[in-house]
Amino acid sequence: MAEPANCAALAAEAIQERAEKLSWALARLPLASDPEAVHDARVALRRLRAASVGWTDWLGRPRRWRRRLRRAESELGQLRDAEVRLELLDEVLGPVAVSSDRSDDPRTAGSRGEALVLSAGSRIRPGLRGLEMEARRALADNTSAAIEAHRARILASGVLTNLQRLASPPELHDARPGLFPAALAEEQLPKLFKRAEKGASNDVDLHRRRREIRKLRYRLELFAPALDPGHKAVLQELRSLQGLLGRFHDLVVLAEWIQGSSRERRHELRPALRRLTLRVELEQQVAREAAQTELARLDQAGWWAAARAACLGVGERRPG
Repeated sequence: MAEPANCAALAAEAIQERAEKLSWALARLPLASDPEAVHDARVALRRLRAASVGWTDWLGRPRRWRRRLRRAESELGQLRDAEVRLELLDEVLGPVAVSSDRSDDPRTAGSRGEALVLSAGSRIRPGLRGLEMEARRALADNTSAAIEAHRARILASGVLTNLQRLASPPELHDARPGLFPAALAEEQLPKLFKRAEKGASNDVDLHRRRREIRKLRYRLELFAPALDPGHKAVLQELRSLQGLLGRFHDLVVLAEWIQGSSRERRHELRPALRRLTLRVELEQQVAREAAQTELARLDQAGWWAAARAACLGVGERRPG
């Protein structure tokens, strides 16, 4: 693959492509029927921020632009987090059942004159299923209300206008004439590979490693035209890793949110919310094991060094 003549050419091409994707995502944002618009806008902002770091020497006032991009990500973050939460609630706990049948609720059974039969060896209290359904509905209602509130705030205020301005990046200048993108990639990528391959011994480390893998992936995408063909397989593996680690992180956040919500709910719903939290934590454990297993497989096989060589070549120096 022929690489662009110099870094300024590739920087202009990469930033323009990401700015156009941001513009398209923001144009779809007012459509509540488009479930991917917020996700696509947030990803476009992150990729633009990665470009602002990778091409910092070629941008006018890059730090200011980076701060604006980060602030925009935060503006969309609460809306996107609520959307992810609603999706996970349906996936892990099942869709909300629409039912007014509270026949298993001990608070109402007495008024109907029904006997409550409970096995002596059972740990399940009568009414728990009905209370669990009510708790599940409360979580869904809370999240749906949050989505509507965040969306209304973004669309009714100047937030969307400010986001749209970010689709017009600052002007570029050729700060290092004659420098080839491949040489710049060799400057930047080894450090990112080193951070991404640093082991994780606990959940905090897993979260850190997820962020470093995402940074590496975005920077590889930024320099893709100047990399060796092997970078495509590396990107595919990183994308898979990011998905595994992202799912684990989302489940951690969901469990913490349900625990926090229990303090705001009626006393009789709290045991049901604890049971729902336990179900999420079991799914979280499965996601943790899947991510750790895949990371261990790559770490033990020396994959990171091979991936670095597949992207940058072995013992080969490009013109710079």
